[in-house]
Amino acid sequence: MVKRYRFYFSRDLPSCFISHLDMVRLFERAFKRLGIKLKFTEGFNPHPKITFILPMAVGLCSPEEMFEVDVEEELDEKVIEKLNLILPKGLKVLKIEETIDKIQVSDMYYKCFIEAKEDFCKLFEDFMKENPKIRREKEGKVIFRNVWDYLLNYECNKKENNIEIVFHINVINGSYIKPEDIIKSFSEKYNLEYKIVKIEREKVNYQRVI
Repeated sequence: MVKRYRFYFSRDLPSCFISHLDMVRLFERAFKRLGIKLKFTEGFNPHPKITFILPMAVGLCSPEEMFEVDVEEELDEKVIEKLNLILPKGLKVLKIEETIDKIQVSDMYYKCFIEAKEDFCKLFEDFMKENPKIRREKEGKVIFRNVWDYLLNYECNKKENNIEIVFHINVINGSYIKPEDIIKSFSEKYNLEYKIVKIEREKVNYQRVI
């Protein structure tokens, strides 16, 4: 009997700095520690069937992330408390459900906390009016992405000692732009010094497909 479950969890400091591969290994070890039998792939290099939905980049925090895992037994909500007792600081399982559908992410909200000069937001607004592009290298080729092809909206405000930028980002066929790439492109154009204090993925909107 193989069942697939979807786990919802939050990620905060200091666990924001765990890489995607290490996060997969971390949950694999946690399941093994609880005696939960995972379903493995077949072939010469079998690995557990754990799939993260739009995995986060290193350094980013989120109130809700998701992964799906195949197990050879039935799980209930008691596993939530058991996992939370052994997970490192910053990680917390929120809920679990048996997977009977597929998740398609439509859009996401990010909030960036930045240390920068007073005129940061004014310059950023000027930058965004110029229909900016982000330069990326993929498979040895240089490609440019139009920011407004993926960005639905943004807000830049001065808040006490930090600059706060909220990005509403569209996901197109699983592809999207990262807020830190927008900020980097902006700072390079204006030769600005800045420090990213924290980036949070605040909300993920998705559709359930049967």
